[in-house]
Parts: sequence; structure tokens; C-alpha cells
Amino acid sequence: MKGLRVLVVDDEPAVRRALEKALTRNGYSVLLATSGEQACEMLASEPVDAILMDLRMPSMSGQTLFHLILSQWPHLVPRIAIMSGDPEDQQEWLEMHNLPVLAKPFELARVFGMIDMLTAAERRQANGF
Repeated sequence: MKGLRVLVVDDEPAVRRALEKALTRNGYSVLLATSGEQACEMLASEPVDAILMDLRMPSMSGQTLFHLILSQWPHLVPRIAIMSGDPEDQQEWLEMHNLPVLAKPFELARVFGMIDMLTAAERRQANGF
């Protein structure tokens, strides 16, 4: 659904740029964070509809960021998708928290589908279903 705010958290500039360009072109509002710390600052002041976040980042891992979101913004947990080049390494953790994964490299159609999936419950609620 166009007009949604998507937070992209990834330490790789190329990934952030590609997602920002594609999502903006398709009507999404995009917030970019280069680290888990920056993502937390944004979440404290900016409403978001979906979060796409990397697992492996230098200063704060995606797992740590997930647990901070779980404790501070639990309503956002169902709106998180993990981006990872090697999700098999964290498969048990991902399954334990029932987190959807976008395996890198990903196709943009899959990204749009993931955002639709993450925000489907919110749309149903807004429409009175």
C-alpha cells in the first residue's frame, strides 16, 4: 500500500540506496538508518509502518535491535522483516521469533510483497475488518 513509512536499517550504503530509490519511486516514505542505534533514535520520534533490518551490523546486531524494539515498541514486532545474506546462520533464532526473511540479494517484487504482508493486519484494522 502506497504512502506507508518504511524504516530501512542496514550498514551497507548500496542496500540503503537501492531500497530508498525503489520504495520512494513506488510511493513509500522511507527512513534510513545506518545502525541499530540510529534506528532506535528514529523509532523514538517517527511513526513507521514497516521495518526492514539487517542482522549483521557492526555496532549493534539486528538481534539486539529486535530485542530493543520488542521491549520498547512491541506493537512494531509484527511489522519487522529481516534482511540477511546468510539467514541459515540464524535460522533457529529467526524461527523462534517467527520473523520473515528477505534473503540478500533480493528481488524488489519480493520486498514490496513483504511490506504488504507486514502491513496487512494494519490495513484490515483501518478498514474495519
